[in-house]
Amino acid sequence: MKIRIKNNSIRLRLAKTDIANLKTKRFVACKTVISGREVFEYALRSDESAQKIAARFEAGKITVVVPFAEAQTLTDTDEITIKGWQENGAEEPLFLLIEKDLQCLDPTHEDQSDMYENPSTSC
Repeated sequence: MKIRIKNNSIRLRLAKTDIANLKTKRFVACKTVISGREVFEYALRSDESAQKIAARFEAGKITVVVPFAEAQTLTDTDEITIKGWQENGAEEPLFLLIEKDLQCLDPTHEDQSDMYENPSTSC
């Protein structure tokens, strides 16, 4: 799973393995070790009691929660994205986007074997 944070948006991109884990375990997590005492973590969880997509930030960890039915749409269909907005007390609400990670169309050195085939044929 990859994360992109820009201004008031959080975007999670899930590879095939991540989608499989979301389906079977209802949870995907990653971490970046910055130093021996500093770790940045992020996670995605599906929850039957969730009413809408939402994020929280606690103890250096971002957790995005998505309703179980929406997670099923992502894991069981050809749908590529789930999105929503969260009120955050700022002028612009927090935009949340979860999407399947598609293979790049341009040449890259990144291993793309666990990514989804890109339906586009050109950039």
